[in-house]
Amino acid sequence: MARALYTDPKIILADEPTAALDTDRVEVVGKLLQSIAHEQHKSIVTVTHDLRLKKFADHVYDLVDGKLSKSY
Repeated sequence: MARALYTDPKIILADEPTAALDTDRVEVVGKLLQSIAHEQHKSIVTVTHDLRLKKFADHVYDLVDGKLSKSY
């Protein structure tokens, strides 16, 4: 993550950022990404199967059979 943030991008694309992490570390990463998005006004797109990150998201979308829909 540090390497990706070093260049101070406006948009961050995170592909499975918590794939191999335990729940405590998922909380740390989720809070960090949320903080970066809100405090530094960055857009973060996270693609994941890890539903533990859902509570840190402002918007959640599902991709099923090639169709994107907003999750409620």
